[in-house]
Amino acid sequence: MCDKHPCRQQGTVVKVKRNNSCQRKGQSLVETAITFTVFMLLVFGVIDFARLFYVQMTMQNALRVAARYAATGNHLTNAQGATLSRTNSIIQVAQQNAMGLPLTSIQFTSQSFGANSPGGPGDTETLTIGCNVQLITPLVSRYFSNGVYHFNASVMYRNEPFPPSQTN
Repeated sequence: MCDKHPCRQQGTVVKVKRNNSCQRKGQSLVETAITFTVFMLLVFGVIDFARLFYVQMTMQNALRVAARYAATGNHLTNAQGATLSRTNSIIQVAQQNAMGLPLTSIQFTSQSFGANSPGGPGDTETLTIGCNVQLITPLVSRYFSNGVYHFNASVMYRNEPFPPSQTN
């Protein structure tokens, strides 16, 4: 209460209602801070899960395109005009279609030729790619080891009847 109040100056004591506007402003500030924090955690959680969905869809697309390319038996050429091996061609196609995702692993398994081989004409193949994604929301990332989610995607396909000379 203020000493300049008219009742205080005359020496009389009168009960004056306190103005609670300062307390209400402080309470509103605390409520806003708590609400804003929870809202931002939800927003970044949604962003994290949207990123995970994006990575999964992008990996599946890169895998689909790479498997289609692998099934044809084609080879890419490098900048100098030299023909790349079929394995390197498939890896390059997968990386180009991953749209900047850091692919951590690309593995081939051929039914006839075994592991690390793109197989021959008519052979059944399995192509697997992997990618790690660092999560940004602390509440979400604590449920994953080191805050990283590891994606794996694989597809099984059958090679077309291309000339056997294109196998390597």
